[in-house]
Amino acid sequence: MSKSRGDLVIDWEKLAAAFRANPPAVIGVEPMLQDFETLLAELRSLGIQQDAQTAAVQQTSQDLDARVKRGTLLASRLRSAAKAFYGDRTEKVIEFGMRPFRKPVRSPKVVFVQPGPQPATKEGATQTTKPTP
Repeated sequence: MSKSRGDLVIDWEKLAAAFRANPPAVIGVEPMLQDFETLLAELRSLGIQQDAQTAAVQQTSQDLDARVKRGTLLASRLRSAAKAFYGDRTEKVIEFGMRPFRKPVRSPKVVFVQPGPQPATKEGATQTTKPTP
């Protein structure tokens, strides 16, 4: 299992403290231990910087979201003002990103003719006789 950065820093701090607590163990590795402690200080500093930058990114995101909400509200109000000025039926409102109000276009009424016997005309009329009972 891999350790997180925080776990590594804690482990390394314990290692450096163990060497400082045992002076005989430091003999011969003093330059390496100093380099290691310098590296630990840099890691702590970079971690603090990263946390600050993460906070700044989150704050920037919140600021952007707030501006977008405000912009949406203002855009809606401006469109309403344009519609109030020009009217909602004029084509001019298209310039402001709106659709004008138009009467609904009705499709023409379609009459269906059913197939079957056509009514007889006078010229070629045939008489039909009623059956006698």
